[in-house]
Amino acid sequence: MVTTNPMTKTVGLPHERTGRDFLNSYASKQRRALSMAVTAGSLSTVFMLTQWLSFSFIAEKLIIENESLATMSYLLIIFVCAVIGRTLLTRLQTSFSQTASLCIRRDIRSVILAHWRTSSPLNLKETSVGASAAQWVEEVEAMDGYFSRYWPQQLLAVMSPLLILCVVAYLNWLCALLLLISAPLIPLFMILVGMGAEQLNQKYSTIRQRLAGHFLDRVANLSTIKMLGAEKAVFEEVGEHSDNYRKVVMKTLKLAFLSSTVLEFFTSIAIASLAIYIGFSLYGAITWGPADSLSLFTGLVILILAPEFFQPLRNLSQYYHDRATALGAANNLVILLNRGADDKPSNNRKDIKESLKKQISTSKERGDEARIELHKLCVAFEESSVLTKPINIALNTGQTLVITGSSGTGKSTLLNIIAGYIPATHGQLHFYPKHDLPIAYLPQNAWIKNDTIINNLAALAPNASKKEMLDALDILGLASELALNHSGLDTVIGEHGQGLSGGQMQRIALARVLLNPAPIVLLDEPSAKLDLISKEFIIKALKSLKADVILIIATHDPSLICIADIHLNLDTLRETDNAVLV
Repeated sequence: MVTTNPMTKTVGLPHERTGRDFLNSYASKQRRALSMAVTAGSLSTVFMLTQWLSFSFIAEKLIIENESLATMSYLLIIFVCAVIGRTLLTRLQTSFSQTASLCIRRDIRSVILAHWRTSSPLNLKETSVGASAAQWVEEVEAMDGYFSRYWPQQLLAVMSPLLILCVVAYLNWLCALLLLISAPLIPLFMILVGMGAEQLNQKYSTIRQRLAGHFLDRVANLSTIKMLGAEKAVFEEVGEHSDNYRKVVMKTLKLAFLSSTVLEFFTSIAIASLAIYIGFSLYGAITWGPADSLSLFTGLVILILAPEFFQPLRNLSQYYHDRATALGAANNLVILLNRGADDKPSNNRKDIKESLKKQISTSKERGDEARIELHKLCVAFEESSVLTKPINIALNTGQTLVITGSSGTGKSTLLNIIAGYIPATHGQLHFYPKHDLPIAYLPQNAWIKNDTIINNLAALAPNASKKEMLDALDILGLASELALNHSGLDTVIGEHGQGLSGGQMQRIALARVLLNPAPIVLLDEPSAKLDLISKEFIIKALKSLKADVILIIATHDPSLICIADIHLNLDTLRETDNAVLV
């Protein structure tokens, strides 16, 4: 049973234009934690500078001035404290960034879940279960590297080299100039290579979703595949899709290795140039520029700091692929969340249920009777695909409309229009009283989870007692069956309804409607898969329900016409100019 509000549009996130906007919006929500990570990383650079300056000073004192370590105890203390401080701050940086990433991924999953809860079932059917699972797990996890590593590193890649460059410039301006010239080459090539990686990751993310959905669909229908003898064909099909997935992943890895090779090449050239200059200057072969000011202390500090200067840029290049992966996933999530997204959703399922109960109780307290009016309404998916001529119907509480017709005439489509899942492209649909009316919609294939019967009933009727549940099942002729052949309310329904027949599953779904009726109840083929005795129980239950609700039933079963106050035959409606049923 699906409970919906016909006057409320499907909701999701506010519209996000691009995946980059999506990532930036979530980064702004955790800006404090991410800023703390950047601050910790910058302080770690300061401690690193203190560490190597004290180390080089100790080396010069030992080698050049032949001083003993005992006379340099204060320098050793500074060195040890700098090493410990750098380690702690690096750990603190990781902690802040990972906390921010964890909160962001939790928020994204909450928004996805809220979107699923408030989306039309027809929209949800457009995406396979496997693809949805990939979005929920893999694509959200793909955000981790971006927020925990790349986002802080893009700032540290500027701040840390600047701090190092200031120290090197103070010691030797020519060495600082060499570092400054070589530094832009790394992000330049990183961007060039990363642009291709971003496009591949977008394709990689889409193919991953399709493969997950394809594989899960085949697993869910293994018994059918076995009965048809199609094991070999399906095996080859899955193998072909997996091979295509492997090729895309390998292309991404090739770009990653190319990027790393380019960066290592330029980094090695820059450090080698510095080493040659410092070595020849100390040897006396180079005398121009600030070469004369070089000493063991300054030369050693510059040589040690040169790799540290490039390390933040190398890290950024490494994490740039995290950015590409996150953007690919974010673009897919933006498409998902913007599908029918107009309003901000409620993230709390309990709030939705409480709001529904309040609406029902308010309607009863006022003594308001529900009323639906269909004015010149045509059954249609789009303006160009009209299935019926205009329909004029008015229904009040206590009345039942039974919709019949051959397959494809639009019975389920008309129910979806009334439920608000499909917009009315022709004509008008009015609900009275003016305050919102909840709708209970029982589709042909009802949602039954792998759990006990009592938990399945409580999922949509949380306030129903065990006695009320047994009474509802008894009305449907299920209480005695379950007590005799199973474990009553504690009967466990297996995966895909294993352990119960299709008719029993249908009646359990209808029991949820009886336990928590809305002012308007829509039923799509409620007597399908049932024998004659079970159908009698269904008709009896619907007769007891119809007095307090507006009941609309789409069916092929002529036995349900007997409970109809209004019978709408869509086959006949196709042949006439108009249908006026009031």
